[in-house]
Amino acid sequence: MNMEDLEEIGDLQMKSQSSRDRVKVLFKNETSKGKVKLIWLNYQGDEVDYGLIGHSKAMFMNTFLTHPWVCRLEKEDDDAEEEEEEYGEVFFQWPDSGKLRPVFEAQKFVEKMWQENDEELQNDLQHFLNGQLRMDVIIRNKYSPPSLVDYVANILTDQPWVTLDSVASLELPATLSEQLKADILRKRPLLTQDNWQQMNEHGALLEEESEADSDQEEENVENA
Repeated sequence: MNMEDLEEIGDLQMKSQSSRDRVKVLFKNETSKGKVKLIWLNYQGDEVDYGLIGHSKAMFMNTFLTHPWVCRLEKEDDDAEEEEEEYGEVFFQWPDSGKLRPVFEAQKFVEKMWQENDEELQNDLQHFLNGQLRMDVIIRNKYSPPSLVDYVANILTDQPWVTLDSVASLELPATLSEQLKADILRKRPLLTQDNWQQMNEHGALLEEESEADSDQEEENVENA
């Protein structure tokens, strides 16, 4: 991590603080290629490996507001050397203009979102802080060239009249239609439990299937 990265994350502590406020987070691997290793920084600032998130997959995690996370791209044996610099670094996408940072912490993440002064969003954030909603956090690398389908879908999702219910009426090609639905869900940082099945249709993990693994962090906290 260089000084520029440290400036970007400001006063964020590079070790876990308290385990008082539990929150739900879904880490989503949207890198250009490869698996991503998810790593928790414990109370001593030591790294605790939480396993791999497959390409275009996700990992649900019970964590705490002041617990930082980092991630790394898992290198493949056949990766060419020239690709390492281009794809090697991965980042968490933060809500302030989509900035990429090497560390995620729920409390600072929420503070950035709260600054938007959107009453509906702030209400959702309060539900998240109360453990009633889940936060979706995107992991990506700096070099992520969009395809034509990605580009068009991204433009459409910014239109207020494009919703999950209206996609079918647009008569789009099947590939674009599916990508548009996925992007609509992806751009919602907070999702209610009613939307969980829709997320699963686009590659996310069911909370019930991953909850046992996500409790590992709490066990590590208790044993620290």
